[in-house]
Amino acid sequence: MRSTSRTLPAAVSPLPFLDPSRATVVSSKLTNSSEVSVDAKVLGLFPTGFYIGVDAHPCGQQILPVLGPDALQLPSGLQVPQLTPDHLGELRTEMPATITLSTAVASPRVERIEAANLSFVTVRTWRPSWIEPLDLLGPQRDSHHVVVPIRDRLNPGRSDLASRSLKLVRALESGIIQDVDSCVHALLGYGPGSTPSGDDALCGIALALRRTSQSVSHSRQQSLLAQRLSSIALEARTTAVSASLLRAALEGYCIPEIKHAITDIARLGLGEDDSLDGFLADISRIGHHSGHDLLTGALAVLTPAAELTLASPLEGTTHADDS
Repeated sequence: MRSTSRTLPAAVSPLPFLDPSRATVVSSKLTNSSEVSVDAKVLGLFPTGFYIGVDAHPCGQQILPVLGPDALQLPSGLQVPQLTPDHLGELRTEMPATITLSTAVASPRVERIEAANLSFVTVRTWRPSWIEPLDLLGPQRDSHHVVVPIRDRLNPGRSDLASRSLKLVRALESGIIQDVDSCVHALLGYGPGSTPSGDDALCGIALALRRTSQSVSHSRQQSLLAQRLSSIALEARTTAVSASLLRAALEGYCIPEIKHAITDIARLGLGEDDSLDGFLADISRIGHHSGHDLLTGALAVLTPAAELTLASPLEGTTHADDS
């Protein structure tokens, strides 16, 4: 018996997903010249959603996360509150799909996704979490007393992730392009999974620099990191999912849990074990290691300068795909 088509309402992020000029356009709607349809496919399924992929030369594959009600709120995702495991059961990896984009706005917006007997139609937009720069004119607290106990209890996906992250922070402080590039490449794509540990740490570094970017030195470091990452074809060095999250982090966008973690670090008190336990429990729910990896990168920025007693930045290039 053939199943009937089902349409589910969705909320779309305003973040840019795809430039139609870089994708294969299936058709321009004759009844609406402001809409185009592009070929896509289901790239991966997970318990709370799935990934749609579009080949977009020369950027490589562009990713759109389709998120169910219990999924992490990835900043570039399409939220579908009514998505259930039964709906996901109708999908298969590599299954063809079609994405319809509206080109009537400055950044093309996803209007509809069709795959199998499912159709996801945008009914509104949603605003991703955004890291705001810290108000340096307001009351400040020294984060030293909380950075160290948090750092000591993190369990990142790679044992040397904190060291690699701190080396990048030192390189950014020095402003030496060669050292920055070497340290960036030592993190980019480093580790397994859809979001490798090194990429998560890079996101954490970018987000923490934005949080503290009203400091002149951190603003300069943030700009330098964005410049050097923008010069790299990210999809050639890491996964398409991770590349999209890196670009979002450079703009200050992230999942709410990481925003809260970075902005709340200074509010945690020394010796408040209950607060610290709750804080770490929230972080631990983000992927296998991703929450710990992201915070490892962020703490490399927030660690007091006096503690950055590592050796000089990497000598030569450590390939990021080394395990």
